[in-house]
Amino acid sequence: MIRCYNGHGDRHMDKKHYDFNQGFDNQKLKGLNYRELNSLSADLREYIIKKCSINGGHLASNLGVIELTVALHHFFNLPTDKLIFDVGHQCYAHKVLSGRSLENLRKENGISGFQKKDESPYDCYEAGHCSTSISAAMGFALARDLNKEKHEVIAVIGDSSVANGLALEAINNISDFKHKVIIIINDNSRSIGAPVGLLHNVFEKLRMSKHYLFAKEKSRRFAEKYKIFKPFYKLGVKCKNILKYHLLRRNIFEAMDFYYISRVDGHDIAALEGAFKYARNATKSVVIHVTTTKGKGYKPAEEDEVGSWHGVGPFDVLTGQDLKEKDANQLSWSQVYANFLDEALAKDEKTILLTPATAVGSAIDKLIDKYPKRCFDVGIAEEHAVVLAAGIATNDYHPYISIYSTFLQRSYDELSHDVARMNLGVTLLIDRTGLVGEDGETHQGIYDAAYLMSIPNIAIAMAKDYKEAQELFNFSLTYNYPLAIRYPRSLVTVNDTKDDEALNLGEWRLLKEDDGPTAVISYGPVLEHLKDLKVELINAIFQRPLNIEFLKSLLDKKNIVIYDIYGTVEGFGNSVLNALNTLNYQGKVYIKCVPTTFISQGTILQQLKRYSLDPESFKKFIEDLE
Repeated sequence: MIRCYNGHGDRHMDKKHYDFNQGFDNQKLKGLNYRELNSLSADLREYIIKKCSINGGHLASNLGVIELTVALHHFFNLPTDKLIFDVGHQCYAHKVLSGRSLENLRKENGISGFQKKDESPYDCYEAGHCSTSISAAMGFALARDLNKEKHEVIAVIGDSSVANGLALEAINNISDFKHKVIIIINDNSRSIGAPVGLLHNVFEKLRMSKHYLFAKEKSRRFAEKYKIFKPFYKLGVKCKNILKYHLLRRNIFEAMDFYYISRVDGHDIAALEGAFKYARNATKSVVIHVTTTKGKGYKPAEEDEVGSWHGVGPFDVLTGQDLKEKDANQLSWSQVYANFLDEALAKDEKTILLTPATAVGSAIDKLIDKYPKRCFDVGIAEEHAVVLAAGIATNDYHPYISIYSTFLQRSYDELSHDVARMNLGVTLLIDRTGLVGEDGETHQGIYDAAYLMSIPNIAIAMAKDYKEAQELFNFSLTYNYPLAIRYPRSLVTVNDTKDDEALNLGEWRLLKEDDGPTAVISYGPVLEHLKDLKVELINAIFQRPLNIEFLKSLLDKKNIVIYDIYGTVEGFGNSVLNALNTLNYQGKVYIKCVPTTFISQGTILQQLKRYSLDPESFKKFIEDLE
């Protein structure tokens, strides 16, 4: 039997104290003692494991913050006090404790896997990506103080989010910010973790107590009022600092004049609430450094060193095995391009691979181990990854950046200023392009084509099958200018036959000739579902540059339909439309692209059907044109 446990005793999976599917009454939490809170934490852990095993989701990160979340809800006055999770995928226990069931977690019309303002007043802010919490919390704190309100603002930041540039910018700014924020750093051995020692904790407790803070402020005011005593006050402060700095190890937060509470056990609710008490008494911003175990309570997730249990699909709780059936002849698109990269790295010493903390998801983690001198995970630092690639490309190496579509958004300026402006040979391997399903609005990879098309010099392409992916990757090997290769979150059938056919920049291909009135221009794997249509079918392998000569050959068609399920209308759709207008096309143009909106969770097929973009709906649309 799988055991689910916390730091205060084991519990079996078949024991239940709370029926969370019926909705948890948050007000009852305040009356629980520590033993009861630990029992609640154990039940929460079992519940989250069970629901993730059915619905999928972010498992390991949520198991690691259960006691922390229970302590936050027990100690603070939520939702009057404001709690922001960063990354937002750490909020499952928070959702349950605020009365929400995970029965339909990440399902269409169900509970989001991230904080969601329209779900509950307990969710004061939304974020699917990382490192936004401190900046957002500062905004909440400023508004609170301008409104002369009295409540705490708490940012829980973890999973290495604190190392991102945005978080560091906020930390740099908050040192001069006069509005108090409580920052809890969830250190699960994937971010900061240097010990600072017992003596440091003694000093912290002393200087964070009410009596110390009151005496310190009173002394300061007395010295300000009676100037003769000011030198003595300054001398006292200086002596305290000299003693502290000689006996204790400093860190970045102390250097920036935060109150800092170090290395609190994130699975000890009593210890956490002790730290919260000091933080609440503080007169300025506080950093609480909490240590947790990612995947706590589920052995496969605890022992995971590479991140396989960070985000999961449905799985068997007892064995840990994935429940999805796998076809031996199919691979994920991520694995396909990882295999191509493996071959390129083996053959060419000039090939470099970079990724901003998406190595496991994009199946390149083994390449980092295999080629440690030329493959680098730079952490959650998308902007840095792009500029690093620009520097590499300037020195006659060929950098590939493996990155999720929605993470690439953060590096728009660097792509424009540092890569495209100098027309450098950087290849982007853009994973998770198109609709991605259950992660919802924050993770849909539908915007990259549109914003990339606003930047000069970048070629954009997508393969429809394995053979074409080979051709496209081979093209990238000798293309010394900016190139974006996009691919979806799905499987592809592998064909072992080698094809030496060369792909040319801007190439389109006629998949099916037809004398009828309608031509369909599309690209990507969806083309496999359109072959039986009674239309002239064109494969626009390159979405940029457009193949103008091919478009000219279609000018005698009555209808031209642009079908793009991998991007918004501002991308490929409008690009083709503008070209046809320039060519003075006299027929009708129909654009069937993803609308420019934030698309909520559901399966990819459900999302496509929502906008009549699934292949069956598209076939009916074509039939109605006849």
